[in-house]
Amino acid sequence: MSTAIDGIAVAGSVSFGWLHAEGGFVFDEAFFTDPSARLRRERILQEYVASRFPDLPIYVLEASLVQVEGRRRPVVLIGGLQPNLLLGAALGAPLVFPGDKDPDIASAPLAGSRIPDRLEATDWAATWPFSMFLEQVLRARETFGRTHVVVPPFFWDATGRATIHGLLTTAVKLAGQEFLLQMTDDPPYARAALEALAEAYARLIRLFSKAAGMTVTGLHVGECSAGMIGPGRFRDFVLEPTCRLARETGPVRLHSCGRSDNLLEVFAAIEPLACLNVGGGTSLTALRQRFGMLRVDLLPDNRLLTEARPSEVDAWVRRTLEANAGGPLEIQYHLDAGQRAENAVRLHRALADAGIRRRREPIY
Repeated sequence: MSTAIDGIAVAGSVSFGWLHAEGGFVFDEAFFTDPSARLRRERILQEYVASRFPDLPIYVLEASLVQVEGRRRPVVLIGGLQPNLLLGAALGAPLVFPGDKDPDIASAPLAGSRIPDRLEATDWAATWPFSMFLEQVLRARETFGRTHVVVPPFFWDATGRATIHGLLTTAVKLAGQEFLLQMTDDPPYARAALEALAEAYARLIRLFSKAAGMTVTGLHVGECSAGMIGPGRFRDFVLEPTCRLARETGPVRLHSCGRSDNLLEVFAAIEPLACLNVGGGTSLTALRQRFGMLRVDLLPDNRLLTEARPSEVDAWVRRTLEANAGGPLEIQYHLDAGQRAENAVRLHRALADAGIRRRREPIY
C-alpha cells in the first residue's frame, strides 16, 4: 500500500462565499484593488480557516490557481482577480464586487466587436486597471521587496507559474456564446480571434513578469468551456494557439471542468503538458491509460461535498486511489457556501486512513 500512495496529496480551499456565510467576511473593492488591505485581511482569513480546521491543509486560496508551495514565503498580491475579469475590465466592462461571493464583470465587452481589431488596438500598460496595477507593483517592490515576493496580475504565488483562462473560455466570457456560432459560421475569423487572445495574454504576462522581476516557469490554462465543444473543434481552433503560448511560457497545467473523457486524446497533443486538472467525473482509469504517470490534480464532483453521505465519501476515496494506479495525484477541492464542511473533513480522514496524511502548512 505504501507504494500506491507515494506522490499522492490533498489540499482544500474555501471560497469567498463560504467565508461570508460562515464568518461574515465581506469582499469589497478594496480587497481586490488595494494590495496592503488585502495583505492585512488575508492574514485574518487564514487564521480564521486554521481555527475552523485545525491541522488540516485547508486554506484561503483562489480555486485551482494557487500552489501551496508558492505561498510558503510572504507574498503581496497585486490585482488578485481572475484572468478573464482583468481582461474584461481593461476592455471596458464594469467590475462588480458583490461582497458575499466572487467578483465578476457586468457585461461582455467584446460582444459584436471584431476581436482581433479591439485587442491589437489596446495599449495594455496605459489602460486601467493595468496602469494602476503596474504602479502598485513598483510601489510594492519598493515597500515590501526585502521581505515579500511581489506577485503581479496573471500570477498567484511565488512559483512563477502564469495563469490565464483558456482561449475559448475567454472568448465566450468576453464576447458571449455567439462566439460558438462564429466557429461554425466564420472559422477563419474565430481562429484569428483566438490567436489574438493568445497574443494579448502573452503580452500581458511579459508586461507584468518584467515589472515584478518574476521569472515565468509555466502556465496554468483554465479552459472551463472545453466541454462545450468536441475534440475536433478543440484541435481545429484551440490547440495551436494554446501550444504557442506554452512554448513561450513553459509547461502547461490544463484545467477542464467536469467530465472530460472525450477530450483526453486532444489534450495529449498540448506540448509541453505538465499536469491535467480535471473534474471527478473524468475517468481516472482512462486518464492513466492514456497519460501514464502524468501529474493529475483531481477535483471531486460537487455532489461529494454537497450531499454525499460519509460512506459515499469513503467509497469515492477508495475508488479514486484504486483507479489512480499509483500515479502522482493531488485531490483538490474548493468548499463553497452551502456545501458540507463535514464532508471535506471526512475526505481528509478517509485519505488519512489510507495512509495519505498532509498537515496544514503556514502560508502567506
